[in-house]
Parts: sequence; C-alpha cells; structure tokens
Amino acid sequence: MLQGGGFCPTLKSQDILDVMRQMEIPIVEEDLEKPTPQRVQIWFEAFLYILKGISLEQLGTSVELLDLTEYPESHSDDIFLMSFYQNMSTLLLQVGVDDFSLRDMLKPEPARVRRILSGVCNFAMFRDDRMPTLEKYTAQADEQAERLQSMQQELDQITQRIQAVQEQRAREMPRVTKLQEENRILRDELKEQLVTQTSLLDTTT
Repeated sequence: MLQGGGFCPTLKSQDILDVMRQMEIPIVEEDLEKPTPQRVQIWFEAFLYILKGISLEQLGTSVELLDLTEYPESHSDDIFLMSFYQNMSTLLLQVGVDDFSLRDMLKPEPARVRRILSGVCNFAMFRDDRMPTLEKYTAQADEQAERLQSMQQELDQITQRIQAVQEQRAREMPRVTKLQEENRILRDELKEQLVTQTSLLDTTT
C-alpha cells in the first residue's frame, strides 16, 4: 500500500498516456510497466517546465544549494539532483503527492510512478478544464484595466485643462484688478460730474 496523506486517485493507464501525450511528453505503455530513471527524469523535467516554468538551466543554479558547500563546482551533479528533487517535491505537493522521495527518481517503481503520474495528470486535466473560465475572467480583468486606464487618462486631461484655466486666470488677475479699479474711479468721477452738473442747474434756475 502506498503511503501518503494527500488524496491522489490513480488513473487508468490509457488516461495517463492520453494526458501525457496531450502535454507532448513522450511515453508508451511499457514505460508504466518498466519505468527507468532516464525516462522518469525526462517526464519530471517536462512537468517542471510545463507546469512551473522551471528549466534545466535554472535547476543547476540554485543559490540555496550552492551555499551548502564550500566548493560547489566539485558537487555540481549533487547540486543539480537536489535542486531537481526539491522543485519536484514542491510541485507534487501541490498536486496531492506528499510522499515523494529521491528513490522515485533513482529507482522508480511501477506503482509509485503510476501514482505520481496520476497526480500530475489529474492536475493538468483540472487546469485545462478551468482554463476557459480563467481566460474569461482574465479577459474581463484586462478589459476593466483598460477602462480604468482610459478613465484615468481622461481625468488627467480634465485636471490639466482645469489647471490651465486656473493658471490663465491667475495671470490675468492683476489686469482684471486694474480694470476694476479704473472702472471704480470712472464711476466716482461720473458721480462727481453729476453732482456738479446738478448744482449748476440749481443755481441757474
């Protein structure tokens, strides 16, 4: 009996083969019956790249592992293996396989391999099923972001126009104030003229 607390239903051989081929990962039925370390490594490399975006070059440059040894150049194979193992462990935990070990890479057993592949294939199928919904919401989010950007640009333009008007008013304010003062003086002079004219009329009558 396989150990491990994560729930990971084992798929039929044909289902595993179908999903693996959909991911363009090379596999034949004999690989499930007699898995080899070389074949398993090819699959795991593909899983990391397809599902996590991690390449072989990135696996060989793990900063954490390089820090563990005084002479990393003399342990490059060990560093690569441990980095490979750590990244695969993380991926498999996410798909429901919580008992992955180095033995699964170095001495793969048919039942273990089938369980690991089932976990990854189940995850891949679930992701593909959800992809249209995710793409729909992603498209809606992109559309909303574009609307917000457009509204922000329009708001910026309005703010710039308001600022331009305010600056123009500020520049014209001294002239307006001067004209208002001149107008007040003219009104006062007109009043005085009217008073004078009224007085003259009174004296002549």
